[in-house]
Order: sequence, then structure tokens, then C-alpha cells
Amino acid sequence: MRIHRVLSSGNNKVLAFSLIVTAVLSLMPLASQAAVDWTDGFEYSSKTAQNAVWDSSCKADSIFMFSSTERPRSGSRSLKMQFFGHQAIGSTPATPGYKSCFMDRYLGGKSDTLYTRWYMYMQNFSVDYIGTKLTRHMPRVDQPGFWWISFFGQPNLDISMEGIVNAAGTGTETVNLYGGSIPQNQWVCIETRITMSAPGVANGVVQSWVNGSPRINVTNQRMRGTKSITDGNGRINTPTAQFELIRLYIQDGLGVIYLDDYAVSRDARIGCSGSSPAGDTTAPSIPTG
Repeated sequence: MRIHRVLSSGNNKVLAFSLIVTAVLSLMPLASQAAVDWTDGFEYSSKTAQNAVWDSSCKADSIFMFSSTERPRSGSRSLKMQFFGHQAIGSTPATPGYKSCFMDRYLGGKSDTLYTRWYMYMQNFSVDYIGTKLTRHMPRVDQPGFWWISFFGQPNLDISMEGIVNAAGTGTETVNLYGGSIPQNQWVCIETRITMSAPGVANGVVQSWVNGSPRINVTNQRMRGTKSITDGNGRINTPTAQFELIRLYIQDGLGVIYLDDYAVSRDARIGCSGSSPAGDTTAPSIPTG
């Protein structure tokens, strides 16, 4: 015997309301969560502890890049980067006491795409008259490499793309893209995305945000060639070049820059603390049946 259950008018209203709520929720964007390789708050108790995580060209010198309690954004420490002036260029002598230093940290694996999010505090900083390098996103050895940089004495978020293949596919070149200004004497949220182009195709992506506001948005950039090409310095642009490491660099400029909460992801925009990254949302499909 088949039993039929008859719904009351009250149950019908509940069912109808539930279907409406489900349909509305299905149209609302849900923030995606980036799979973050690592977030570094630079909470190192000593230079030895820092050197265990970051491979550095100046491991024994504590005056370049070191964990400091002077100006933390979160936690109790941030990375203090002390810049000492300018290197010698042509007939222009180096600033007395000039020094440089870099340190590297690797990703969890190779990737064609790299997203980063980092907080920066430029303390009355003097950008070099040619440029001050901030961070480099790069393969381990091969080109292309990408410097996030401030050019020509201005505290802007620009990018210098080194060793990218030229339009003819016969050599390499450097291409610069210019973004907006970085406010000084306050913590600023910097976000970046670079996706390598397919070999021989002008479809690479370069994007940046400052405090959530878009600055650079290029989606047709040549980067990798269809064959290996050696530049004048012996570095090679290869069709298989992928991101492998983050480099922090002290070279040209004068003053102090603090970094904190440096995060990297290979699959999605990370976003600034307390906000969801705009555009990285996916709504579920509308229920059927």
C-alpha cells in the first residue's frame, strides 16, 4: 500500500520560504580562500633563527635586514631594512658606507602563477634617483625575473621585468610598468599577482593593488619564449621558467623600510587583513529539482 503525505498550508509556506532563501544565497558571491604557502611575520628571536628560514648574502651582518621590535604591525616584531645610500654608477661615486644585501625564501613548489601580500612602512624614505628595489619574484636561476621597485626618486609601486623575451622571439629585454604611489610613514598593504605567459604568447598577467586599490593591470605581457635564449649576462630565458622564490633586497636608497606579514600563494589572491579580495568570488550553482 502506498502512503501519501499531504502537506498542510503551514508546511507549504515554510517550504516556499526555504526555497527562496536558498535561491538568494546561491546568487551571493562567496570569498575564496587562497592556499597560502607561508606567511612570515618576522618574529625571529635572533639572526641565527632568521637565517634558518631565509638564505642570505649577509648572514653574519645584523645591520641590513633583521627582526626588530621597533615598529611591528602585528605580533611583536617586523623586518627592519636599513638602506645606506647609492652604489657607484659611472662617474658618480658610491655613498660613503654604502652596502647591499639580499635574502631568499622558497615557495612550497614551482608555479606559473604567484600571488603575494605584504605590509610595508616607508619611514621618511628617500627612493634612489634611478630606483629602489623592494622585492623580486623569480625562478631559482632562469629568467624572466620580476622586480617590484620604486623608480626615479618616487615612492611608487612599479615593476621591472628582466629577461623577458622580445617581440621577435630572438632575444630578451627589460620592460617597466608604472603604478601609483605608496603612502609614507604608515603601514600599507601591497598585493601582487604575476602569471607567466605561455611560451611565445603575449598572455602573461601582471597586477598590483595598494591598500586594495588596483594600480597595475596588464593581461597581454610577453614573458617566456618558445626556446631558450641567453642574454648578455649569461642568464637564460627558458620556456619552462617558473616561480620558485621570493627575494628581499637592500641596494639603493636611503632610510628604513619595515616589512611585516609577507604571504605567498600559488593559486589565489590573498587579500589584506580584515577584507576579502574583490573579484575572487564564486557563487554556487542555483538549486534544481
